[in-house]
Amino acid sequence: MKQIDEFVNSIYSGVSGKEAIELKQEMRSHLIEAVEDLKSEGKSEKQAIDIAISRFGDEKQITRGLFSLFKTQNKIVKNLFRTSMVALFLGIVVLIGLILVGGNNQNELQQIDQTISSVSEILAEGTFSEEKNKKIVSLVEETKEIEYFVIFKNPEPGKAASKQDMMKNWEVAIESGDSSIKNSTEHVWMDMKDPYENYYMVAGYEEISTLDNFYSIPIGLFIAFAVLGLTSFFLKNKTNRKMLSIFIK
Repeated sequence: MKQIDEFVNSIYSGVSGKEAIELKQEMRSHLIEAVEDLKSEGKSEKQAIDIAISRFGDEKQITRGLFSLFKTQNKIVKNLFRTSMVALFLGIVVLIGLILVGGNNQNELQQIDQTISSVSEILAEGTFSEEKNKKIVSLVEETKEIEYFVIFKNPEPGKAASKQDMMKNWEVAIESGDSSIKNSTEHVWMDMKDPYENYYMVAGYEEISTLDNFYSIPIGLFIAFAVLGLTSFFLKNKTNRKMLSIFIK
C-alpha cells in the first residue's frame, strides 16, 4: 500500500534511528488493520485508505502533536536515566569512602588494643623497672590514637582495692599524654587491672566510629539507581507505543 507508506514516511521524515523504524512499523500496521476493517465493510481499497488516513486529521497537526509528546517523554526518560547514573556514581563514591574510613578506624582500634596487650605482656611479672617504663612509654607515644595513658602501681602488691581507691591512693608509676582529659566524657576510657592486684592501667582516646549505620546511604542510592534505571527503561520501550496508539485510535 504505497499511499500508506508515503503517509507514514511523511510523519517520520525528520526522525531516524531504531526507535523511528519501530514506530513507523507500528503506525503502518495499525493503518493497514484499519484499511482491512473498512474493506470488510464494503469500501474499496482506495476509499478505505483515504478514510483510515483521514481519521488522523491534518498531517502537520499530527506531526506536531506526536513529536511534542515524544520530545516531552524522551526528556523525562533522559532525566530519569541521568539521575539514576548520578545515584549510582554517588553510591559508589560513598561506599568506597566508608570502606576506606571504616578500614582506617578499624586499624586504629586494633592498634590501641595491640598497644594495651603489649604493655600487659611487658608487665606480665607485675614488676616495674626503668627499662620497662621507658619501653611502655615509647609504645604508648607511638600509638597516636591514645591521648592519655597512666599506670597506677599498688603500694601493697596483692592487696585488693576499689577503682576509686586505686586511682586515689596507688602510686602513679607511668603517665603519658594529655592529663587534662582525665575526666573528659567525650573520650573513651579503656582500663585494665592486673589480676594479681599489682597495677591498674587506664588509656583514653577519642571515640572511633565503626560507621555501620552510614552504609544505609549507599544502599539507598543503589536502590534509587535500580528503580530510576528500570523506570526509564520501561518508559522508553512502552510509552511511545501507547501514545502512538492514542493518535491512531
